[in-house]
Parts: sequence; C-alpha cells; structure tokens
Amino acid sequence: MALIALAALAGALEVAAARILPGAAHSGSWLPFWMFHLGASLLAAPVLRALLPPAYRQPRATALALLVALAVFLPFGGALGVVLAARLAHALPVRRQDLGMLRQTPQLEVFAVSPADDSLRTAAPAGQTARIARDQSQPQDQRIRAVLALRDMPPRLALPVMRRLLSDPDEEIRLLAYGISSAWEQRLSDALQDAMRELRQAQAGAGGADAVARSARRVAEMHMESIYQGLAQGDLRAFALDQALHHCGIALEAMPRDTGLRMMFLRLSLAARRIDDAREALRELAAQGAGDALWRPYAAEVEWGERHYDRIAPLLAPLDPGQVAPRLRPLLRTWNTRPDPAVAGAGTATA
Repeated sequence: MALIALAALAGALEVAAARILPGAAHSGSWLPFWMFHLGASLLAAPVLRALLPPAYRQPRATALALLVALAVFLPFGGALGVVLAARLAHALPVRRQDLGMLRQTPQLEVFAVSPADDSLRTAAPAGQTARIARDQSQPQDQRIRAVLALRDMPPRLALPVMRRLLSDPDEEIRLLAYGISSAWEQRLSDALQDAMRELRQAQAGAGGADAVARSARRVAEMHMESIYQGLAQGDLRAFALDQALHHCGIALEAMPRDTGLRMMFLRLSLAARRIDDAREALRELAAQGAGDALWRPYAAEVEWGERHYDRIAPLLAPLDPGQVAPRLRPLLRTWNTRPDPAVAGAGTATA
C-alpha cells in the first residue's frame, strides 16, 4: 500500500510539473518546475526499485541514486526503460558459452631461431649464481666469484646476465663482465675467420667439392652458433642468418645430394621465413627418398605458418609417435585425425 501511495503521489507531482512547464518556459522561472519534478523523481525511485528483480536491487543506495538520476534527466523513458530491461534480462534464459572443448595446443614449430629465445634465456638465467652476481647488496668478492663462475657456463645461458652487468654501478663488475663477453665473441669470431680462410682455400681448388662443402658448412654453423648463443642481436642476428643461408647454399651447390646439408638449408629457410626456399628444400628431400620422419614435421610447420591448417593432418598422418622425437609427439596427438580402428569396427558392426 505504501508503494502504491508513493506511486500516486509521484504521478501527481509529475503531472503538476508538466502543467507548470509551459509557463516556466515562457516566464523563465524554472524553480517551481524543478521542485515538483525532483519531488516526483525522489518518490518514484523506491517504487521503481521494488519493480526490479531482487538481484538488481543491491546495493540499495546505489540503485536508488541511479533511478533518481534517470528519472530526473530522462523522464518517463529512462527509469522505466531500465526496469523493463532488467526484467527482460532476468526472464530470458542465460546463454552460456561452453569452452570445455578448448585446450591450449602445442605450437607447430619444429625448428626456430627467433628473438623469443632471448626473452626465455633472460627469464630463466643461470640460477643462484646469476642472482648473486646481479645482487648489489652482496659483498664484492662474492659477486666477483659468481661472475667468474658464469664464465664457465654456456654463453647461451650466461650472456643475458653479463649484458645486465655491463651497467652495474661497480666498475670492477662491469669490466669483468665486459671482458668475459668480449672473450666469448672473440673466440667465435676467430673460429669464423678460420672457417672463412679454409673456405677460400677450398674454392681456390685445394680440395675439390668435398672440401668446399665441408668448409662452407662450417662457416654456416659458426653463424648459427652466434645466433644460438645470443651473441648476434638485432640487425646482426638477421645478417648472421642471411650469411648462414648463403654459405649453406654454397655447400649444397658442391654436394647437392647431401641430406644433412639439405636439412640445414630447410631449417635456416624456416627461421628466415623464406617459405619458397623451404618448400623447394622439402621437395628435394622427398625426391631423394628421405625418411618421412625427417621432413614431414617441417612440411607441417610450413603449412602452419601459411595458415593452411587443412593440410597439416594429412602430412603428419603417416608418422608413428615412435618415429619422431619425444617433443614432437604431442603434435602428432593433436593433429592425428585417424579414427580408432576398434571404434570404427564397432560402428560398422552396429550399422
């Protein structure tokens, strides 16, 4: 009864405000209109709140404030529209999206040389030794011993830590980190120069096609090693990858039937996103009779990169999990669409 009385009083005040409105517009005196209209809005708010579904009535003060604001600034349609929308939302069935079938599938990357490797090495550096080396609150002698211990670790793991230490406030730590990083780079540079010198001698006719292929392959491997260890960054990484491809191509020209060289060229082409070169290498491998387990995962990776998802399952179907490396077995389980023979036989029998 109280809500009915409030509703009647709110309606009467709103009607009075509507009658005052033309005169207020003519005389410019808006105070009577706003008094009646605000009074009607305040009285209507509890009535409108009672019409809302229970779940929409709380918190009480917020719901009332919203309804008053809507009644004041959007007379008639505003507050009533909200009540109607809430009622419809409450009455209509809830549509739930079933995401149970969605799972994170393994990425189809058989081989990759990408900058993402650097972030992984930075996120997981060489353990407690690296933490001590970076911790400026540790005594200097302990930090120096930690840096020297990092020197004996693989550059692939320790180099991100050394790069951080190049901006360390302690000058001795900075110089030590710089010296170790420079020694790694110099060692690889010397090996690369030796390989280049050997290649030039082989191309001059000192050892025939075998010597050219062997030397060019070593140069390509040195460039790959600079990428793998993280010594080549940014534009230098792209240059090293390009040089590795170039010298691998030289080796292939000398020994076109070498499956190992063809596989190296395929991996480097995928890393450089040279899809046409990768497809050509795959065709050569298939023509030379290379085993399915050797080239089919890479062919699937090419189709993955080109978003030809319908071609992936047929490429991987001939492979048995026992033929591939353990890290590739989840890919076979994901993309293997062949039905279980037992299930297929049962279905046939039932039919």
